[in-house]
Amino acid sequence: MMARTLKLLVAASLAAGLGACASTPKQPDPTPLGPVATILQAKTAWSAHVGPVPATFVTAAVGTGASAGVVVASSDGVVARIDAGTGRELWRSQVKGGISAGTGSDGTFTAVVNDANQVVSLGPQGQVLWLYQLPTSVITAPAVVGGTIVVQGADQRLWAFNAATGQKLWSNVSRAPALLLQQASGITAHGDDLLVGNALGRIESVSLASGTLLWEATLARARGITEVERVIGITGAPAVAGSMVCARAYQSTIGCADLDTGRVLWTDKAVGATGVSQNGSLVVASQGDGVVQAYDAASGAAGWSNSQLKYRRLGAPLLLGVTVAVGDYQGYISFLSAKDGSIIGRVSTDGAAIQCPMVGVGNTLVAVTAKGGVFGFLPE
Repeated sequence: MMARTLKLLVAASLAAGLGACASTPKQPDPTPLGPVATILQAKTAWSAHVGPVPATFVTAAVGTGASAGVVVASSDGVVARIDAGTGRELWRSQVKGGISAGTGSDGTFTAVVNDANQVVSLGPQGQVLWLYQLPTSVITAPAVVGGTIVVQGADQRLWAFNAATGQKLWSNVSRAPALLLQQASGITAHGDDLLVGNALGRIESVSLASGTLLWEATLARARGITEVERVIGITGAPAVAGSMVCARAYQSTIGCADLDTGRVLWTDKAVGATGVSQNGSLVVASQGDGVVQAYDAASGAAGWSNSQLKYRRLGAPLLLGVTVAVGDYQGYISFLSAKDGSIIGRVSTDGAAIQCPMVGVGNTLVAVTAKGGVFGFLPE
């Protein structure tokens, strides 16, 4: 029997708890933003618009150098590729019926899932190449790696397709819990393998060529009495750097595992629902109460923390060199020092929440807001 899906609020409101299932205390008012000593400046290089963007969508960073860009999508069916340096729109496509999961791209092929649960493959100019009907809904953005599209269904099954032809290459089945979170996990490419977060609190290493499970790392185990309390799915795409992969299990833990063996290096209790960022030395995360917390990547020892953004419904942070960028519910991006967590700069967007993970493309930080504003910033 297909696992039941829990319809929960998406990332911007998940920090308030499972409000759709039980009453919870009212959250404190968001902390007002104070003045910032502008040590880091970031100018708005360009902006664009694509339409409403759910918190479960991701921005695909593609290309390098002069060809670096992003591919973004909106729930009303727009898919667009934008040059990261200039903001010039290279192509725009319209997917009929709207989009439920996006966006994956390798720079040549792009994949989304439409509202009819069909995988949609787009070619180099955004042209629709083929559609494939899935037997389940999809929340997590597809991954596109070297001409292969990989999709994770809400029932945790994986499918792989040839992006050009639509040929199904393989599929596998992963055990799903009785209750699933309406929250995206993620698929991250690493060499010839994929790192997949699943609903059982595990990161799985899967062969891109065959779908074979290579190893699995358990970051959290269900311990509650009710099905709601036992929801521990990985939220956000696994973060890869150095010799480790790190991730968050919903409202329970943050941890890292060895990339080669899957051996869990450490876990730490952490309440939150957004993904993590890491660079091999430092792991950073936005906790459910808006505290930004740093950890030593090797040991998991808690480092600095910043509580100046409490209850501002933060998105996932992004490590950018010596800074950490984090967006909030009003569309502000605060820049924190990666050394000590102090706020060293701030920019604004269009006033809408920044729920999707931001990406760094070349020298440009790209942020997408809930109402579809796409902004390129150049930190200086």
